[in-house]
Amino acid sequence: MRKLIILSGVQESLGGMLISLSSLIEGFKYCGAGQYLQVLVLSGSLSHKYLTDAGHQDCLYIIDAATETQFLQQSLKWLNSQPKNYPLLLDNCLQRRFLKPLIIAALRLRLSGRPVYFFFHDLGLSYNPLGFWPRKLMFTLLAPQGICNSHFTASNIYQFVKQIRGIMYQPVDAKRFNSQPVKVSPPANLQPILESGSRLMLTVARMSMMSTYNDKNLQILPQVVAHLKAKGYCYHSVIIGPDTSPNQYYSRTLLEMAKNLDVANQFTILPSTSVIEQYYQYADVVVTLAPREPFGRVVVEAIACGVPVVGSNSGGINEILSNFAPEWTVSSNDPEAAAAGIIRVVENPNTSTLLARGQDWVRSNCNLEGYAQQLMEITGITPANQLVEKV
Repeated sequence: MRKLIILSGVQESLGGMLISLSSLIEGFKYCGAGQYLQVLVLSGSLSHKYLTDAGHQDCLYIIDAATETQFLQQSLKWLNSQPKNYPLLLDNCLQRRFLKPLIIAALRLRLSGRPVYFFFHDLGLSYNPLGFWPRKLMFTLLAPQGICNSHFTASNIYQFVKQIRGIMYQPVDAKRFNSQPVKVSPPANLQPILESGSRLMLTVARMSMMSTYNDKNLQILPQVVAHLKAKGYCYHSVIIGPDTSPNQYYSRTLLEMAKNLDVANQFTILPSTSVIEQYYQYADVVVTLAPREPFGRVVVEAIACGVPVVGSNSGGINEILSNFAPEWTVSSNDPEAAAAGIIRVVENPNTSTLLARGQDWVRSNCNLEGYAQQLMEITGITPANQLVEKV
């Protein structure tokens, strides 16, 4: 029995990649194919704990290592002892610290004849202009087959990988993300906002350096709230996501912006949460204005929960919304247009129709079993149609 070996580049952060990986495992199990999967994780890491808590420990192979770099090295060493017909999926292993070990291992991997795939969850670009060349060398030596999370991502990574085997929109777990009636009380940190009577404008994103290629564009949100306030609308912007900057610099900068615009009491930053679906349930609108977001998991999660989205008219966000609600997109750099878009989306009676259309699209294009089956077909693990018959 052949197995697909997955080596993830993210071991210590909770985000879209880890959620997608957990969903992939769930999809394999739904198709009766959990035994065809081997996911390498760093012992004691956040990834290890998250996937174990999700009930996926039977698909994990634990690697003991002191650092993520050593984890990669140990994983590649372990890989050499596995049958050569076991495909390897490198899941966005693009961090700078991984490039040297992968370059060293690339030629041996290529000569071994083992099928190698690389899943691009982002555009593969570097903040440092010199970072392009080590990545180019690694991909040239490794010559993997590419998988992308959107057509937008694919259009940007041809400089590294010419052969794109598939576009796989990230899956949404319908058990967690749905528009069923709320069965739990609001999260405690939302209760004061909801009790104030303000409408909740939710943004789920990590704090990132402003004006970089992968900028989440969070600095526009205080301006959007200020424009809404000037129009007589009371919205409270809540950002949920990690801030890894020294001394919470990014968060403090955003809070200072809100203070200068006189909307400090309508602007809140909260840490990451493993129950983000509980926050979607109480949002009036989700706002995500990153100009070059590769996919936009937040968009499909929000739509699945029955929450309208005002998003940027570019990148993967636009790619998703253009399928069912192109009128919900606005320029990522126009806070006044974003404010007008929020008012239009929340108050337009046609929004419910567009939401229903969006939920149909998410069910068709972002479901767990379809995601797993597509990866099985790409990697040739086993005929997906035979697996579904076992369910």
